[in-house]
Amino acid sequence: MKRLNFITTIIYCVLIFFILYFAFIPVINVILYGINSGSSIGITADNLKSALYYLRNSLGVSLVVTLLATSFGFIASFTLNRLKFKGRRILRLLALLPLINPPFVGSIAFIMLFGRNGLITHKLLGLNMSPYGWQGIVFIQVLGLGALAYILISSSIRRLDISLEEAARNLGASEKRVFFTVTLPMMIPEISSTALLVFLASMADFSTPLIIGGNFQTLASDLYIQITGLYDMQTASVSGIFLLIPCIFAFIIQRYYIQKRTYFTDDIGSEEIEYKEIKPLVKYTLIFVTVVFVGFIFLKYIFIIIGAFTKQWGYDYTFTLKHFNLVLERSFWPFVNSIKLAFFVAIIASFIGVLLAYLLHNRKLFMGSFIDFMAVLPAAVPGILFGIGYLVTFKYPVLGIGRFIFENSKPIILLGTEIIIYIICIARYMNIGLRSGYALLEHLNPDLENAAYNLGSSEIRTFFTVMMPLLRDAFFSAFFKNFATTMTTLGAIIFLLLPKNKVAVQQIFQIITSSAMGEAAAMALLLSFLSLMLLGFFYLLFYGSSVWNKLKEGRFSWK
Repeated sequence: MKRLNFITTIIYCVLIFFILYFAFIPVINVILYGINSGSSIGITADNLKSALYYLRNSLGVSLVVTLLATSFGFIASFTLNRLKFKGRRILRLLALLPLINPPFVGSIAFIMLFGRNGLITHKLLGLNMSPYGWQGIVFIQVLGLGALAYILISSSIRRLDISLEEAARNLGASEKRVFFTVTLPMMIPEISSTALLVFLASMADFSTPLIIGGNFQTLASDLYIQITGLYDMQTASVSGIFLLIPCIFAFIIQRYYIQKRTYFTDDIGSEEIEYKEIKPLVKYTLIFVTVVFVGFIFLKYIFIIIGAFTKQWGYDYTFTLKHFNLVLERSFWPFVNSIKLAFFVAIIASFIGVLLAYLLHNRKLFMGSFIDFMAVLPAAVPGILFGIGYLVTFKYPVLGIGRFIFENSKPIILLGTEIIIYIICIARYMNIGLRSGYALLEHLNPDLENAAYNLGSSEIRTFFTVMMPLLRDAFFSAFFKNFATTMTTLGAIIFLLLPKNKVAVQQIFQIITSSAMGEAAAMALLLSFLSLMLLGFFYLLFYGSSVWNKLKEGRFSWK
């Protein structure tokens, strides 16, 4: 491995500073601020009791959601990738719907169906009951996070080495034994990573409990109430410590324990992965469960569409465009801000992630393992807690260090500026490019890079002319994921937004909390449509020539 030259060393030092200052220190400051703020000790008997109560609620919901969402995601990905049946392509598309919608949009449909004036509970069953509580939170999170699990596990299934399964069958193993001893072990890394991401997303979700939780609240929603309702940063930081502990614990278990028990193959996958022989009972059971799961996802968005074109849900179902007119009468700048934020974050975070993956994977770097841990740490920290870290760090001058030195200097304050929104999103999502870069670098031949050096190419030129083209797919993959995520992100930035830099997803959340369901549904549809159109545009921009060549040659498939 070639060591860094002077210019690359400078670049690496800048990356270390960025990761340390904007990804690691904010998390540490939440802990320090919660334990001791000024001359007072933050952890008291009262807020300790409160934090433990809400922690129990959070863990109870998150564990159930993790089990159900990962299971449904696994069943759906297995069914839609390895079983051949009519309607499979349509189900694949429908399963992707939650990825272009704000995370709390499902709460709108839940209220429309099961609220006090819900279509099912009130109109059809004539019930006057409250649907709010932990059951509704679990239901909504399972539908949304189950789709995420489907995407992540599908990538593993498509890379399976089918020859190992065939070898086991040739040795006389039954299909059941092949599945549990060959297929499932090869998927353990992705399943464990999926379960971790689902658990973290459930723990970090503050909007769903606030909207449909009723008297049942979680640590994340309590954090939001403590800051926006009670203006108690101290208690919020203490609750944040208790929210951070299980998230970091789960992160460490998955990263350093489960991944050590990984099964590797020399092949990276096969195009023919469908089962040629499978028992009809097993096949149709899997299809039934998948259809029901995807059907609920589809039903949820159907009623959001209906609600957007209905005068007043629960009272007057007359067709109207009033809600869209109200949305269009509002300032369009939140949508513009969302697009700007998502575009620049997707480019910068993806490039930093891929560049860092290249440096850490292909070079002997000082503190490489620790830098990798710090870069990935924000993924393990709930977004709302990460935002609190920025609040307690950057409310002081000189980028936060004015708390200790330069007290009389002219203040340079990040908090309240637009750039801090970009910084926190880049710091939070650069790990996606990092992971994508790692995965692709494992399959690249290092001799290509060495050949460029032997021909006299500089390190910078080699990276941009040899390595970056090879890492293009990793960058594009991270770009699409980061763009879609940033368009609908709220938890990490909600405390940092001001009226001048308000984003669309924040406006939707405010409309929902004011019970304007029709307008919220209309705005959510517009945001989803805008996200879908932009993702399609970027796909054609990045892959248009490749798709066109395949179409001309008759090799293009929607599978």
